[in-house]
Amino acid sequence: MRVVSALMPAQRRRHETWRWIGLGLVVAGVLLSVVGTGAVGVLAVVPIVTGGALFTVSSVRWWDLAVDTARSFQADQAVRSPQLEDRAIVSVAAVSSARRRAVVLGATLSVLALGAGVAGSVLPVLGSTQADGASPAAVDAPAPLSTATPTTAPARGAHGSPVGPFAVADGTVQIGQVDDEEAWSAVCGAVSSDSGCSAWAVVAANECDLDVTIGFADTQHGATTRTELRSVRVRPGTPVFVASVGDELWSGIESGACRSQPAVDEHVATWFATDDPEAAPEECWELGCIGFDVLPSRDCPQADVQFAVYDDYGGLGNPHDLVVPLELHEGTPVTAWASGTESFEGDAALTRVSCR
Repeated sequence: MRVVSALMPAQRRRHETWRWIGLGLVVAGVLLSVVGTGAVGVLAVVPIVTGGALFTVSSVRWWDLAVDTARSFQADQAVRSPQLEDRAIVSVAAVSSARRRAVVLGATLSVLALGAGVAGSVLPVLGSTQADGASPAAVDAPAPLSTATPTTAPARGAHGSPVGPFAVADGTVQIGQVDDEEAWSAVCGAVSSDSGCSAWAVVAANECDLDVTIGFADTQHGATTRTELRSVRVRPGTPVFVASVGDELWSGIESGACRSQPAVDEHVATWFATDDPEAAPEECWELGCIGFDVLPSRDCPQADVQFAVYDDYGGLGNPHDLVVPLELHEGTPVTAWASGTESFEGDAALTRVSCR
């Protein structure tokens, strides 16, 4: 083909120029159909059709000229060198075959480009038209996750008598009370000491910092005696278990809200793995615990200490997060324990200490 191209007359350059112009129009039309909106996107079909026609027609004419040039050269060679006729430098049959393949390929690419342009411009317009005609109930977005969900008469549960699940905002965060004995031990075993403890499980479809208000009472339906506000970082795919310690028998979730920037101080302490594992609570001998020495930079009556736990003790899932309360006094080290790491490969890491 290089020989044929070199032998072709100068008018081939005109066909080549129109072919490049047509290809440029096709590419521009496809790009416009992708990035354009509304009528602009629909009009992108025009340069695709025009460019495709220019590309196809100029390609056909270029190859017609190539075939004519090959025939002319072969005839001239036969006259000048009859002894080389069987070893022709240029084969008309080969050029004709190449012409057919090139024309079919060019036409196919033009059709594909047109299809891409239609899909990128017309179909989105039709889709938006259908959406505009939908009923308001079908297109209204759910309430944002950051909306608080107050409860005027919270249901209360106790260890052995769990309360039903509590949904935050649009239901993408669910909070339930843990009642399984082994799971409860994995959450509360290392923090309950002489007080009672309620274990709460949180699962979330979105990542956020969750503020949870837990109310306590001496009876299931009596007046709330106190509340505590807990800060928990949640994310999809990783359940979070919260230990809530108190002398009251009954407790329940009163409200919950997801916040992108909660009003908590996450710079209240530094921490490092403890060098005295023998100081773990007695319950840790069965549960398995990993301790971290926390050095507070200020006082905090109840900080939230969050661990990432890599063990499935109690069926909590591997991995899962554990949040325990911890009282902090400035400059006084205190050890926080992540329980439920009893397996040989169990591990935990302290990821967050926050205080209001």
